[in-house]
Amino acid sequence: MNRTARSKPWGLLGIRRFAATVLAATCVVAAGASHAAGRVFSDDFESGNANKWSADAPHSMCTVVQTGVDAGTPHGGSNMMQCNWNGVVAWDDPNAYSSAELPQGAWNYNSEFLIRVWLRYDNDVTHTDGGKVLRLYPHDGLDSFYIVPQMNESGGPALLAWEFINGAPGPVFWGQGARLGDQKWHKVEIYVKASPTAHGIARVWIDGSLKQQVSNAATVAAGHAWGPLYLMSNWSNNPGWEHGANNHVYWDDIEIYTDTGTGATGNMSDATIRAGSGAPNPPRDITVH
Repeated sequence: MNRTARSKPWGLLGIRRFAATVLAATCVVAAGASHAAGRVFSDDFESGNANKWSADAPHSMCTVVQTGVDAGTPHGGSNMMQCNWNGVVAWDDPNAYSSAELPQGAWNYNSEFLIRVWLRYDNDVTHTDGGKVLRLYPHDGLDSFYIVPQMNESGGPALLAWEFINGAPGPVFWGQGARLGDQKWHKVEIYVKASPTAHGIARVWIDGSLKQQVSNAATVAAGHAWGPLYLMSNWSNNPGWEHGANNHVYWDDIEIYTDTGTGATGNMSDATIRAGSGAPNPPRDITVH
């Protein structure tokens, strides 16, 4: 006569083994999630040139140097890229600024990307407002983002302007002490989850501190994409914005991550993403009794 099998109590050892199995599975999933994106572009200028970039024609190309005009040094390594505004010519003169352009095709994404740059203002930059130091500008008339260190104020606090998103004026962040123009190296990170409907996200960090966030909003025009990326853009000679011939800015350790890449750890959405593989961060707030 067959007897019906009866399950045994788990017991403390069984519970611990089960918890360990669940935790291991969770770590595997987390590790896989951390590799859902990767670095698709980087430049530390240690090659001694800026050949990965092109000029914003007809403007001249930025150059690679080892020492700044003010004797400043690179953020890392031996080289950095140097760009300049020349305010003694008309704002639309080809010599009004040197530039570096990276077309969007150099960092394709499906819906998410993160741009990380390091920049430093030379002490020869005129202390007036108006210079766009970084710009995402698709030339579609529907989307535009730029950064302006407000050099008319102490330390050059950042103005972060989503000039247009999906054809409508976007939010503007007016600095609140986030310095960019004080002759020190600063890290700027820009994350976008691109969506033409109210499901998009846009975030900007300065030196690791979140300074601007747009959530549950359209973050790109339908059928369009962000880019090119411009390092340096126009600085007009509006009254009070006049500037001299020498206004140097330095760039270093530039990275772009997208959801078309692989092999990174961390997340784009909180700017913790880093290139290369490695052990995932240990889980938090888990207690096993």
